[in-house]
Amino acid sequence: MTHRAPPNLDYMDPDVAYLLGLLLARGEFNVERDTRRLLVTFPYRQAKVPGASGLGPDRETAIRLGLDDIRNRVQELLETTVEIDRHEHEVTLRAVFTRNTIGWRDLRYLTGQKRHYTEFELPELVMSLDRETQVELMRGFADASSDPNPSDADQSGRHRVVLQVQFGNWKLPVQICLLLQVGLGIPVSHVLWGHPNMRATSGGAGWAKETRIRIYAEDFAPVGFYFRYKQEVYTQLLRQNQKAGASAHALCNPKAKKVPARGKKRRHPDEKDDRLPAEMCGRHFNAYFQICKRLGCVQGRKPPQLEMFTDEDSD
Repeated sequence: MTHRAPPNLDYMDPDVAYLLGLLLARGEFNVERDTRRLLVTFPYRQAKVPGASGLGPDRETAIRLGLDDIRNRVQELLETTVEIDRHEHEVTLRAVFTRNTIGWRDLRYLTGQKRHYTEFELPELVMSLDRETQVELMRGFADASSDPNPSDADQSGRHRVVLQVQFGNWKLPVQICLLLQVGLGIPVSHVLWGHPNMRATSGGAGWAKETRIRIYAEDFAPVGFYFRYKQEVYTQLLRQNQKAGASAHALCNPKAKKVPARGKKRRHPDEKDDRLPAEMCGRHFNAYFQICKRLGCVQGRKPPQLEMFTDEDSD
């Protein structure tokens, strides 16, 4: 029996990169006997599309309209049937494989043979790809993980794009941040971790939420969205920021950051919660960048930048 060599940089063209971005954000693999399914879920809570016109009355309609083009692109790439399934509060892109095809095997390889978005990591080879391919990966990730909204503005009213990494995946946020900043030169303004020191006050619960990677709208312009309604809302937010005046943002460098004098957090009883990874469990954090460094962030260090993909721990 011959074994196909793993995919190389030539295999990772923009189409594959876009699909990989979708998978990293909200994808999963499902195997039942001889049937293999690739699923990408697009959840929605609010029915109304804020500020988008001509796209239908609700988010479900807007998502389905956007998925038509994406389905065609994925179907041509994988050479298999791709369907769009409607569920309550989510729409799913579903590709079915009746054979163990090269496309299926390559995607499993790129996702480390893992099955679910809560455990996927960014493949090392992505950092060596050309800029166009890296942008396509980030656009796929944004299409599946972000929903531009005026409510994501900072305290001064400047709008931001928020990329969400679902709770339980502690490695991917740092890796996505590395791709944005080192690969694409896009500043990340803040990372809101699902940790009791960051998402709960006075010992409260409800902290186990998604990680939110925040990027100012003007900095996200090189990426944007393929979903028409998302791009339309994003463009409005971008114009409001531009109207308020251009603002230059530096790349985030956690190594150089200091906790403000008034930034000390209270101890929280859930700091030892078993839902936290070993690197964080039992530790207290006063700022988001302390968590980033603890989870392997290499921003501000000398090359090579791929150090974060090793098993070496970092304080």
